[in-house]
Amino acid sequence: MSRKKYRQGYFTESRAFWGALWGVRGVVLIALLTVGLGGCFSRSESESEPVISPSQTLEGPNRLVNSQTNVEITVPTDWIKAGDDLRGDADIYASYPLDNLYASVLSESDSTLDNFSLEDNSDQYRWLIEKELGTYEGATKTDVTQVNGLPAIQYEVRGRIDGTQVVYLHTTVKGNNSYYQVVGWTTAERYAENKETLQSVIRSFDET
Repeated sequence: MSRKKYRQGYFTESRAFWGALWGVRGVVLIALLTVGLGGCFSRSESESEPVISPSQTLEGPNRLVNSQTNVEITVPTDWIKAGDDLRGDADIYASYPLDNLYASVLSESDSTLDNFSLEDNSDQYRWLIEKELGTYEGATKTDVTQVNGLPAIQYEVRGRIDGTQVVYLHTTVKGNNSYYQVVGWTTAERYAENKETLQSVIRSFDET
């Protein structure tokens, strides 16, 4: 079989699998990636507090831990840790609404994921995001190959939500027993000045 036909067969099979696997949890990530930004673009600074309850404004660089799924990230001063009603099935969700900065961690422990490579799983995660963006403008692979010693692949994904340009630093991490999506995102307008902040949050990800 030619490599081209093999890859076509792979994507047909894996996307059918992902459609089933991600029936609910895919909606969770897409909601976080779109509602967070879409809800903040049109507000004034004084109105930018997210409608989440309960939530917690963090007074210093803060380690956020989900003890049920054994993951953690560290976020800067004044970020907001989302309450459970907004976080939903995401392991961790935090934001700094004044600058439209967001970060989340979402884990998958389905053993079927091990049938696919890290690159293949990254492709499928990004495909799901691409489907939900109003306009998809492309993805560029970065030089990130690991996060805290765990194998990782990262892409800078660009698109539009309700006409506003957005940028996601989407990182797929292969953990000891799970796959993780560790994502930082903001508007294209704010991306250059905040890219390193988002990267530092992503680099802080670890299993506990």
